Amino acid sequence: MTAPIAIACGGILIDSVVTASGTVNQNALGGNAVYAAAGLRLWLGAHRVGIVGHVPANYPPRLLKQLRDAGLLTDGIHRSHVRVRGPEWFVYACDGSRRDEMSSPDDGDSDPDFPTFRRSHPIGATDVPAEWRAAKGVHLAGNDPRATLDLAVAMRGAQITLDPGARAGDLAAHPRSAQILAAVTAVIPSLKELQILTPGHDRAAALTALHHGGAHLALVKLGAEGVLLRLADGGLTTVPALAVTALDPTGAGDSFCGGFLAGLLLDRDPVTAACMGTVAASFAVEGFGPDALLAATPEQRDHRLDHLLARIGHHAETSMKERFP
Repeated sequence: MTAPIAIACGGILIDSVVTASGTVNQNALGGNAVYAAAGLRLWLGAHRVGIVGHVPANYPPRLLKQLRDAGLLTDGIHRSHVRVRGPEWFVYACDGSRRDEMSSPDDGDSDPDFPTFRRSHPIGATDVPAEWRAAKGVHLAGNDPRATLDLAVAMRGAQITLDPGARAGDLAAHPRSAQILAAVTAVIPSLKELQILTPGHDRAAALTALHHGGAHLALVKLGAEGVLLRLADGGLTTVPALAVTALDPTGAGDSFCGGFLAGLLLDRDPVTAACMGTVAASFAVEGFGPDALLAATPEQRDHRLDHLLARIGHHAETSMKERFP
């Protein structure tokens, strides 16, 4: 079994999307672990990134083959005996907001929908293949808080990023939330999730509250506004989104997380890492599913990164091309 440099732990879905313009794309490869892994792969290269998660009994083999064909390692994907009904639907409004955790109507059988399946199949430390437990980087997405803490402790020594996702409320209410935050390198919520974790605070104060709560680095994803990053010394930096033709925003935040973690693994400073995450997100939104992100070339990647670094006036310590594959 090939041992990856980094792993992404989270959901592996079948996505159906309705864009704000009314375009519909059905039954595509999706899930926060898939997009995060694709963001990692953009910078680390093929056959260096693994995915850990659960899929239902009726998950299409063609979608798992698509992951393998893209050079992502799938030995950490476990097939359950439980079936699900239909894909998960994401419906976007013109203001950029999204309705998710929507599934096909209950047809009277006992099959759960994808959100129920995910919550009943948390990802624990024992789900990580033994050969993968020396991975240098781990992304944890939308998981049960207790399982998240177990994973973070088991992977101690790795760079760990945490996206609370749909479990932000569970994390906020968990009695060991501070211990969870202290066990990871960076916590990366969306603005909605940040407000759940730190109610009543503005963005800067909320990120500071996360830091005081245990997080070493804290970032908030702001969609089309980009990302706001709080450094360990208290400094705040905004990294704007790249202007691209966005077809489908699904997975942008997860792709950002993967790109950001890749930057940390390649010894980039947090601002450069945030730019790398932004580059990954820019490819993700250019197509349905992760296809556009997985098809991006090193030349395209480096061009966008150079442009973004120049735009914000940030200079990396060494040449990016000296470090990237």
